[in-house]
Amino acid sequence: MRDEIDHASAHGAAGAAGGDVHGGTDRGIHLHHRDFLTDAANLPDGSIDLIVADPPYGLGKDYGNDSDMRSGDAFLDWTYGWLDLAIPKLKPSGSLYIFCTWQYAPEIFVFLKRRLTMVNEIVWDRRVPSMGGTVRRYTSVHDNIGYFAVSKDYFFDLDPIRIPYDAVTKKARSRKLFEGSKWLELGYNPKDVWSVSRLHRQHAERVDHPTQKPLEIIERMVLASCPRGGRVLDPFMGSGTTAVACARHGREFVGYEINADYHAIAEKRVAETGSVGVRVEPKSETTDTAVDQASAA
Repeated sequence: MRDEIDHASAHGAAGAAGGDVHGGTDRGIHLHHRDFLTDAANLPDGSIDLIVADPPYGLGKDYGNDSDMRSGDAFLDWTYGWLDLAIPKLKPSGSLYIFCTWQYAPEIFVFLKRRLTMVNEIVWDRRVPSMGGTVRRYTSVHDNIGYFAVSKDYFFDLDPIRIPYDAVTKKARSRKLFEGSKWLELGYNPKDVWSVSRLHRQHAERVDHPTQKPLEIIERMVLASCPRGGRVLDPFMGSGTTAVACARHGREFVGYEINADYHAIAEKRVAETGSVGVRVEPKSETTDTAVDQASAA
């Protein structure tokens, strides 16, 4: 069954009583229990400021279905298909982050570079401890993240994600030459290697999802690449990390997830942020038949 919960944010609560949930007149946090590939046509083109996509990697993970059982050309064809559906949803100032693995990053990035402007390749260092592993190659301890924009006029706000300098560094830069320097007061630009620990089983943030991403990473993307009040799309919502980031920071959100358990987790996590104007949509009598995707978010 199709379920949707709308956690209307404070700035969008006034319009939550009516309007088209896809068309942008009904704003807030929308968590769709349905397949983005079959529902994309209901989301207007040019309505999204930022896409954060953490799809299946083609590595055989168990998301409660067979969505990650494709490999090789079959996986790439599926990836190209959903990207072709997602990219037109972006505004001219919009951008996209896509998580992937090194096995498929080259092909995915080449595909996207034919359609968008590549801004960065970001390496997420998961801080995996050294505990044996392969003896025939170097141990893989990172994920690849591609950052792409529709045009050179893409939105990017550095200030909210600056990393503060420590006291020793600030003291060393205390000479007259540096007085009043914005970068010294606000912090420095994050580099393109993000060293953020994966969420181990005992981590307080961890929920029951096999490939949950740290909120710290997603918040950086949302704060830098979506204006306040803008709208974020997550085609593979998973446990709802991107929805939580949007609810916490005044961004609107629309996400899709086909696994009912993960959708329920996302709903609970968003509710815990204290979003105002929570409204649950009635269940539809329509059943989704195409359930060939799952999220890794």
